[in-house]
Amino acid sequence: MRGKGEGRGGMGRSVWLSPVLLAAMLCVLAGETRGEIVERIVAKVNWDIITKTEWDDMVQIALRGQTSPLGEAEQQKLAEQILERQITDRLIIQAAFARGLKVNDSEVEPQVEAELDALKAKFPSVKEYNVQLQKEGITYQDLRYRYTQQMKDRFLYMKMINVKQRELEAQAEVSTEEIASYYEANKDKGEWMTQHEVRARHIQFNVDPELQGEAREAAIAEARKRLAAAQAALKRGERFEDVTKSLSEDISSRDRGGDLGTFAKGTYHESLERVAFSLESGQVSKPVESPVGLHLIKVDQTFKPRLKKLEENITPPSPIPAPGASPTLEIVEMPLADYLRAVLRNEKLSRDFQAWVDSLKSRAYIQRFLEEPAPL
Repeated sequence: MRGKGEGRGGMGRSVWLSPVLLAAMLCVLAGETRGEIVERIVAKVNWDIITKTEWDDMVQIALRGQTSPLGEAEQQKLAEQILERQITDRLIIQAAFARGLKVNDSEVEPQVEAELDALKAKFPSVKEYNVQLQKEGITYQDLRYRYTQQMKDRFLYMKMINVKQRELEAQAEVSTEEIASYYEANKDKGEWMTQHEVRARHIQFNVDPELQGEAREAAIAEARKRLAAAQAALKRGERFEDVTKSLSEDISSRDRGGDLGTFAKGTYHESLERVAFSLESGQVSKPVESPVGLHLIKVDQTFKPRLKKLEENITPPSPIPAPGASPTLEIVEMPLADYLRAVLRNEKLSRDFQAWVDSLKSRAYIQRFLEEPAPL
């Protein structure tokens, strides 16, 4: 596939294998002897071909990777999808040649050495490794040549992808109007709603959470007496914060007037949250029991769910890397407008890339001689 009519194997047959077939070669050389195979062609892609052996290897590796067995129809659909991917890969590599992109031996030599060393390490000794090569009817020089060509194709494929991506990125601008339009069209889906939150305080009267049965009941009864003193103080008109500072037994929040901060559901024990989220601003609850004791809860402010504005920060549901950047596990808050810009830009890049692939196919000479792949 170095040019029209310039295949790499005998009689013009290309020995191109997609990257995943490097693993297939390892399997073959490690003991899955095929015996004599008469190569059949399953597809022609311009001057290149895809053999049934190459297709079978890809299909079998994909089937081994399934978490559950596929039915006959599902297997056939998967096989057809793999062949289409192989055709696309060939077209992208051909496009790289048309652009004048090249990969030198020096670029792939370290990876080739690593692959060959890994293959050799699968055998107990160098002698058994050489015996297996003889059984497969392939010399070390042939094997090295094939690995080199495969690695070159892998590098060439990635070079073409990177070149095309940079070209598409330069055109994939997203306007403020597009962001606003997307926001309006999707705001009813609830994806950018704020959470229901409350800002609350509490007065706590401790009960040992390890107590059980009658011992716990007795401790709760004693805590109710102390709580009654707090209720009486509140009834006299004393401020909740002042009563908390003088009577609360929660040392972590007492000096702050019992301030629990602003929180959404899932922050505190469900018994506390159930009451807190049922109160209106300014209301004080009846006694609430939790594993650590009794509480009086006061809600200072409620924040009902609302649609976020474009300038407000959101936490993306998953990392959104800048086009061309390596994915990251870090999820950073960003303005909603920036998040939508990234989403729309990625969608545009995906559409434009597919349009480019479709254009390669529309201009190519492609023949498919689809057969059943070899059984697993």
